[in-house]
Amino acid sequence: MSVNWHTHRLLTALFVASLVSGLASCGAGPQKRGERPQQPPPEAIAACEELSEGDACSFTGPRNDEVKGICTVLKSDQETLACAPEGGPSGKGGRRRR
Repeated sequence: MSVNWHTHRLLTALFVASLVSGLASCGAGPQKRGERPQQPPPEAIAACEELSEGDACSFTGPRNDEVKGICTVLKSDQETLACAPEGGPSGKGGRRRR
């Protein structure tokens, strides 16, 4: 009977280890509070479809405001261009205009 108990315990440990390993490799896990999604909005990608990296771009943001930026290659795939807002993702910060 102790062999079955040890076998059961070993199989359970292997199952848990493979589950944790699988979740870690796919990036699953709790999202941090206030963390922004990794992908830009579709409008930011569409704004650069006919442009090149470094070109000025703009799109209508989620609050129906015009967002101006620069076409930048996404870090996630190194191919797709998206309009990165001036001053960062929030459009705030960076250098002040005079």
